[in-house]
Amino acid sequence: MARPLRIEYPGAWYHVTCRGNERRAIFRDERDREKFLGIVDETRELFGVEVHGYVLMENHVHLILMTPEGTLQKFMQRLNTSYTVSFNRRHGRSGHLFQGRYKAILIDADSYLLELSRYLHLNPVRVKRYSQRDIEEKVGIIRSYRWSSYRGYVEPRHRERFLTCSPVLEMAGGGDDRKGRRRYREFVLGGIAKDMKITFWEGVRGQAVLGSDEFVEWVFDRFLAKRRVVAKEFPRFRELERGPDTVEEIGREVAGVFQVPEAELRRRRSRYGGARSVFMELCRLCLARKKGLAEIGRELGGVSVSALSQNRARLTTRMERDPRLKEDFERLREAVNQSPRLK
Repeated sequence: MARPLRIEYPGAWYHVTCRGNERRAIFRDERDREKFLGIVDETRELFGVEVHGYVLMENHVHLILMTPEGTLQKFMQRLNTSYTVSFNRRHGRSGHLFQGRYKAILIDADSYLLELSRYLHLNPVRVKRYSQRDIEEKVGIIRSYRWSSYRGYVEPRHRERFLTCSPVLEMAGGGDDRKGRRRYREFVLGGIAKDMKITFWEGVRGQAVLGSDEFVEWVFDRFLAKRRVVAKEFPRFRELERGPDTVEEIGREVAGVFQVPEAELRRRRSRYGGARSVFMELCRLCLARKKGLAEIGRELGGVSVSALSQNRARLTTRMERDPRLKEDFERLREAVNQSPRLK
């Protein structure tokens, strides 16, 4: 089995998930959960890792971690091994507890940390048995769920000693005070009505990086560009490298799907506004690692960087109202990213 792509450096942020083998429970009772959190506390001290969020579900765990010393792998190896030994000993079993290795997505904290924290803390009401509950019931579940860092964020008396809250609370528009915690509570609970699971992870690149185009480009240049010699061992690295080189390549794909002339896609006042909007967004998404946004805008007929961002927002709104358009966009995104860039 190919090794998963790992990107480590001092100061990196991650969303980490660990799932039970064959989707089986990794926690059978409160003692198991307390033991797991105790091992998290011990291990983060050993490796200098900051824990900014967690939620323990029956058969999986979510963590938000920051690694000042770039020690994610050491931290996770010790955490999973220690908990597996403890769980097996207590329940008289042997063998693997977790499904393969943990999954870690590198996060652009400036762009995604606050939303990630909300996504994490809403996990308890995403389970199937709660999906049809009304909003008030879901609010009650979130507030009372003991095995999440949410209560620690909004009520310090429930905060585990290893939990760091200040960065997220500051992003919510306050700090670690009454005002900041109130704003964070409103932010999290306000997301209950949204289907964040569908929208949040659309921006993940190569199943390894979640961030702005500039962040992804920086990660690629800084940590991945020199790993071509071992690319066969890293299929996710190939995923990050696939993609078109020019707006013309993308234009051909879009024109074919929408059955419009390619020239109309480049025209600023095109008669085919929907197709041009998709074309512009695909160019922004797929070419950002090779070209700056300003250069991409020039190739699109003199479009400013801010106009590219505005187009993205308008297209997102339009796709929410038009499932067919969203389906076409996703199909095109997959198609244009199949163009291999490894030589």
